[in-house]
Amino acid sequence: MTKEKRFSICFGIVGLYDILLGGAFLLFFRNIYKALDITLPNHPGYIFVPALFLICGGLAEFMIAKNPLRNTDLAIVRLIMKLSFAGAIAYCALEYGVPIVFMIVAAISVLSVMKSFLFLGWAYAEKKRR
Repeated sequence: MTKEKRFSICFGIVGLYDILLGGAFLLFFRNIYKALDITLPNHPGYIFVPALFLICGGLAEFMIAKNPLRNTDLAIVRLIMKLSFAGAIAYCALEYGVPIVFMIVAAISVLSVMKSFLFLGWAYAEKKRR
């Protein structure tokens, strides 16, 4: 299996994860928050917007997976989005405290960030080679 194919599979897995996570929060946020004993925000928009952003990000991961070398710019955008999310959670955890579930999701985002850095390093070298 080529490196491009391996990265394609990784982007597909992250895309599926993001879509399932966003979809779960979009459709079942009340049940999820209740099960985790987290107080609901005062308006469902505070859940819908990030859930829909997750779904859109997952779709972007699928676009990258379809043709990784053509979509390096999109991979950079996704990297920045994942870093922003993980950074915001880390800051809030230190400053205010956050439920553990958000720390777990942020840790998974960091894994995706590492994947993206590895991919971009390989992609730029591969583009030079071609």
